[in-house]
Amino acid sequence: MRLPTTVINLLHAIANAGGRAWMVGGCVRDHLLDKSAQDLDIEVHELPNNDLLTLLNNHGRVKAVGKSFGVYKLRMRKHTLDISIPQVMRQAAEGGKIHGDPFIGQQNAARRRDLTINAIYYCPLTQTYLDPFGGRRDLSERTLRAVDSETFAEDPLRVLRVMQFAARFEFEVAPSLVKLCRVLPLADLPPERVWIEFKKLLTKPTHPSIGLKTARLLDVFPRLIPDLDDDPSIDVRLDRAASARHQVGPHPRSLALVLAAMLSRCTPEQVTAILDRFRVHNISGYPLRDRVLHAIKDAPKLLHIVTDSQLKWMAEEGEIVLVAYLAWAISGNKVPLHNLERAHGLGVGFRPLPTLVGGADLIELGVGKGPLMGELLRHVRRAQLDGEINHKDEAIALLQTQFNDQLK
Repeated sequence: MRLPTTVINLLHAIANAGGRAWMVGGCVRDHLLDKSAQDLDIEVHELPNNDLLTLLNNHGRVKAVGKSFGVYKLRMRKHTLDISIPQVMRQAAEGGKIHGDPFIGQQNAARRRDLTINAIYYCPLTQTYLDPFGGRRDLSERTLRAVDSETFAEDPLRVLRVMQFAARFEFEVAPSLVKLCRVLPLADLPPERVWIEFKKLLTKPTHPSIGLKTARLLDVFPRLIPDLDDDPSIDVRLDRAASARHQVGPHPRSLALVLAAMLSRCTPEQVTAILDRFRVHNISGYPLRDRVLHAIKDAPKLLHIVTDSQLKWMAEEGEIVLVAYLAWAISGNKVPLHNLERAHGLGVGFRPLPTLVGGADLIELGVGKGPLMGELLRHVRRAQLDGEINHKDEAIALLQTQFNDQLK
């Protein structure tokens, strides 16, 4: 595993202070799978929390995610590290809360992790692995297995992590883990955390349908999203949509495409209920909910060749690129993409036609602000979308005629 010099220096500093730092979690798993690791997680043993915090402050900018139990984010130049001391659950008599304990040992710390493939430790300084629960074996056998059924059950959200991990890595789920996931309660999971796991399912795997199959195996949908019309035909639609994520554009539009594909058999009422359950509205200013609802509503229209005017009108409500690729994902035929090509030629593939005139033009014609101005602007916009006018001078002439008619 290649690490930046700044990270290696930090690991040496921890060792010189009497601690032992291990890479753990996704970065080790992904390294063993020959995938690039996006996040670096470091677990520090044998160093008290306050000593660790002091040391980290000498190496970068520290943000305490959970200072009382030793979880931090460390910003070092271009890199952000997740650094923690081992976590342990107090006994019920002590309040049952998680706290940090750097002296519980690697095996006890690993026992608190969800899956064996995420409980593999690696020390870059000695280039040694610690794998107390057979994570490397399960990586080679492409199997998801719980580290410990008791600690796994402490966080039912892990059921959804199994769902999205199965899709991302195309792994099987061990029968013992299937049995465990099917009985864990899901109804009280925080909507925001549920949405994070579904978003990973929709955006990370090449074949997100594997996640849907796994969700069915784990009995997720009846317990968590009963409004979802989960006919197996959704699997093909979802994988087609996933293959077109880069064609529709960057996140969050690409997310809207796969989300719409997953919900494409649902009624508008069902879609609204599901997005309410996830508390999904806008993402970074992008109207995700509205775009998904519009794409599902209009996708059937693009299964047939439509007129230029219809394309222009459709662009008033949403993004034709999204509607067209959803229609293609649903049907598998190329007619929607031919419609999209024409929409791009008209300049409405991603956005509505630019307006030809505005309020200032009407004021110059002597029209004051008020209902009449709005009526005239709507009239000229309809004419533009219907193809009756295409240039500003034509719009002005139409406005003059219409305004004179209004004054009579």
